[in-house]
Amino acid sequence: MFETERMIYCSQIGEGGKVRNSGLVDILQDTSDLHLMNHPVLAPFFKETGSVMFLTHRQVDIIRRPEYGEHISTKTWTYELNRMYGSRNTIVLGEKGDVCIKSIAGGAFMDIRTGRPIRVSADLIAQVKSYEKLEMEYLPRKIAVPDTDPVITCQMVIRRSDIDMNDHVNNARYFDITDELFHECYNAKRLRAEYKFPIKRGDAVFADRYDTTSGCIISLRDDSGKVFCNVEYTL
Repeated sequence: MFETERMIYCSQIGEGGKVRNSGLVDILQDTSDLHLMNHPVLAPFFKETGSVMFLTHRQVDIIRRPEYGEHISTKTWTYELNRMYGSRNTIVLGEKGDVCIKSIAGGAFMDIRTGRPIRVSADLIAQVKSYEKLEMEYLPRKIAVPDTDPVITCQMVIRRSDIDMNDHVNNARYFDITDELFHECYNAKRLRAEYKFPIKRGDAVFADRYDTTSGCIISLRDDSGKVFCNVEYTL
């Protein structure tokens, strides 16, 4: 288990004085990244082999959004790991110790040079400690896109600021992109993302929004229909 502490500052706050969806994901991914960077088993392995953990999906259940100036602590741990995939829980606690955010993230071992998934040794997996799974609702990794016509279709602009150190859109920035198409985005009580293919700068990206009874689903694709990412908002 790994823990970080921080304050909520203006860089996480968006419209209406609420923490942005991408701000919440930044908090989660920073803690997870620090965990992997400092992991006694996985950190040396990633460095020696030139591999990474490629995020495949994320679920964020929002009990409440932390407030500006609030001191928070974030805890993360691996609850499942095999030779190809891993899953983790991350929670955000408010300054009074209440759980603000519960989340799930899954990833696959990948060779960063080839962009292909890899299978690691059973000996390596045996050295990684796993913890008890967090009590929460676990939805499927895949997001079921409605078999109807979208209510909105438009081309999205991929900005230079969306691109991260791996030369593709950072997983938190997908929410910045899709938030533009959903007015109630900051009122969401649950966020889900299914990451299929990374968006790179220069890619033509189109967004299809499908309204649901509890929010909406936004699918990001190229002009041939290949889906990069599906994002779901639940109010």
